[in-house]
Amino acid sequence: MPDLLPFAQWLRATPASEWINSSRWIWPLCESLHFMGLSLLIGITGFFDLRLMGFFRRVSFAAARDLMPFALIGFGINVATGVVFLIGLPEQYVSNRVWWFKVGFLLLAGLNALFFETRLSTKLLALAPGDDTPKAVKIVGLVSLVSWFAVLYCGRMLAFIGDAF
Repeated sequence: MPDLLPFAQWLRATPASEWINSSRWIWPLCESLHFMGLSLLIGITGFFDLRLMGFFRRVSFAAARDLMPFALIGFGINVATGVVFLIGLPEQYVSNRVWWFKVGFLLLAGLNALFFETRLSTKLLALAPGDDTPKAVKIVGLVSLVSWFAVLYCGRMLAFIGDAF
């Protein structure tokens, strides 16, 4: 693993980091927005994942997928606020193994979603409400659900179990 501490120290000395840390409202505002974004993202994605896994069969896949733009809004909010957190206290994150696990689970969730969108989604939308999903789709739903909850867990545990490497 490369030593990112010099990068973190440089980032912490930037005007953006100084501005974030000099305001008493930026951090709590971003924490609140991050929670709201996560609620949108996990709530909607979790519902969709459960549908992929065969639950809520009365709901069509197209109807469940219509909610996904709101999950993407939540994801965008979380990316923006996450960048603020990283710029504000980079040394807290780059040397924290739990943060790297969070990044890894984010990548896994993204690759899983890419696989779903490029390989499975068009066939799935043709299924009617009540139809069961193929095994591959159920696995994608499970991987997504586990990945997003792992992202959530790692984010929450950053302050508690993420000591330096």
